[in-house]
Amino acid sequence: MKYLENGKLTELTAELSEIPLGESARVINGRIEAYTMKRAGNDKKYAHELGQKYVAEIEELQQEMAETVERRKRSASTSSVTEASAKRTKAATATTRGRSLSFDYFTLDTSSPETTLGDFTELSTRRLMTDLVLTLNASFPDYDFSNVKPSQFEKLTIEMVRKQIYERLSELASFKPQKDWLVELWMAVNDVVDLRECLIFKFEEEMIEEDALWSFHYFFVNKALRRIVFFTCSERIDEKRKLEIQDMEKVSFYTAEAMSVDDFDWDPAGGMSRPIPTVP
Repeated sequence: MKYLENGKLTELTAELSEIPLGESARVINGRIEAYTMKRAGNDKKYAHELGQKYVAEIEELQQEMAETVERRKRSASTSSVTEASAKRTKAATATTRGRSLSFDYFTLDTSSPETTLGDFTELSTRRLMTDLVLTLNASFPDYDFSNVKPSQFEKLTIEMVRKQIYERLSELASFKPQKDWLVELWMAVNDVVDLRECLIFKFEEEMIEEDALWSFHYFFVNKALRRIVFFTCSERIDEKRKLEIQDMEKVSFYTAEAMSVDDFDWDPAGGMSRPIPTVP
């Protein structure tokens, strides 16, 4: 996946990066990145090996399903499906570790090739899955997403995604000088991928932002333009900022206490006597 330079998205990413919400310790951190779906170099090799893994899984799944049907013809026992599933699980490690990448377990977590991305027996679905994985690897270089499952992606409508983004970022938008900042953000994404022609997927993965109060990861996929916009964002408590705020509150408290004492004249005999008169 090749990162696509876009001035407006870069500007928006800066406006989403480590931004405190008002005077609180809560911080927003996000970015909006555009990628081309054209593969080259290491991506092409990685995608090929990932595709081989998916094909091997489909072939094994089909073989097991055929064996199950055959067994059912010979026996009325209903336990054959469970046995086939157990056999598939047992064989997973041996099957995947024999490949050039360390794919440790099956991508499909059901006995059906139907997934939230589509029919996994179809090349277009497997290619889409590979593109999403490559995008995640490019955006989070410290992680390896080769074992991500299709069930971790949820297909959403443009209305649902816009509503969710607006709800999460409305507080941040209230601090922006631009009145229509969220509208500008949405239009910037549209300018890159044409949202009307996009498939939109939400990715669920807790390990990316384990300490987040909330997070979202959206893919806007335009197959015709061969482009993907990835919008990831989260909110968390900045512990350093939290301590700084607490220290400032203590200073303010003790300063206020000192000022209240200074408003009184001291009686030499001891104690405070009367307020200091003000000069008109």
